[in-house]
Amino acid sequence: MTTTSAVSKENVEVGLELPPLHFDVSLTTLAKDVAGTRDIYEIHHNSEFAKANGARDMFLNTMWYQGLLGRYLTDWAGSNSFVRKIGFDMRGTNCPGDHLVVRGKVTGVRSEDARTLVDLDVSIDNQLQKDTVVARVTVELG
Repeated sequence: MTTTSAVSKENVEVGLELPPLHFDVSLTTLAKDVAGTRDIYEIHHNSEFAKANGARDMFLNTMWYQGLLGRYLTDWAGSNSFVRKIGFDMRGTNCPGDHLVVRGKVTGVRSEDARTLVDLDVSIDNQLQKDTVVARVTVELG
């Protein structure tokens, strides 16, 4: 999902479901994740280490999810939007070979100081587990 224009403020209402974003995790994804975030903990780049420590395989890190969630939200809301608040729980791992689906739903719309703020629940699923990541976010529409 990539948009070139912002969502219309008039069309945002509670219950609105955002288009899903599909993402395939590869070894290259993990390499970029570790290099880009400088998180060199072996659980994020060494399959044997991850498995020896109880994980299904090496997996994406916290900062990668922050980036994916930011991309998902601004692709939907437009480049003039601003992610005002984000909080999320990591409930499962996402590993090389996984197909991720990011989904969002509007849970609130309000005006504050002449700004339109939209609250959303966002989730990331993979082919093995629903809600590997669940997020609560607030986006200011541009």
